[in-house]
Amino acid sequence: MSSTTNIDNVISGADVIKRAIRLGAEIRNIRLSGDLSDDVLRAIGRLLLEHKVIFFRHQQHLDDAEQERFAVRLDRLIPSPQVGVTDRTSSILEPSSGRTGGADQWCADVI
Repeated sequence: MSSTTNIDNVISGADVIKRAIRLGAEIRNIRLSGDLSDDVLRAIGRLLLEHKVIFFRHQQHLDDAEQERFAVRLDRLIPSPQVGVTDRTSSILEPSSGRTGGADQWCADVI
């Protein structure tokens, strides 16, 4: 997508629904995958910069590997040094509740 191409030519403005005054939007009618076109990925990136948080509903088709393929197309992934990753992925975190039956970590900022 060239700098003169409007995001609306790739993702319809009708499919971007603002969810809050200052941040957050839902993007509808996108089936996430690692095979999305570069234009769609750039449009998603621009919408992320604009809205700070974006939501994609109904993405049950994504397994861990496909979610990681999609995410790495947006930018490099940085695994947490404190939490283990799920099997067959390099960056998707294993929920601590899966190991212990309850969450034992809330948040960890890594610099």
